[in-house]
Amino acid sequence: MNITEEETASLEACQSADDWSVACDKIKSARNGMYPPDWWDKVKMSGMMDRIMARWGSDSELKIINFSPNQKQN
Repeated sequence: MNITEEETASLEACQSADDWSVACDKIKSARNGMYPPDWWDKVKMSGMMDRIMARWGSDSELKIINFSPNQKQN
């Protein structure tokens, strides 16, 4: 099932990373934990995701976080 107009409206209404996470979880839960098949085109490639995430100073670029399994805890 492709993303619905109601679901894109819920994404458009997001004002924080928490809002985005809740909206995405709801969209995925309607599809057994998967994003809609047209997510990449309609949300990511259209620029929608970056435009919305810019509201809280973020973007949709993948970020690599480096950590060491032997890193000492303080």
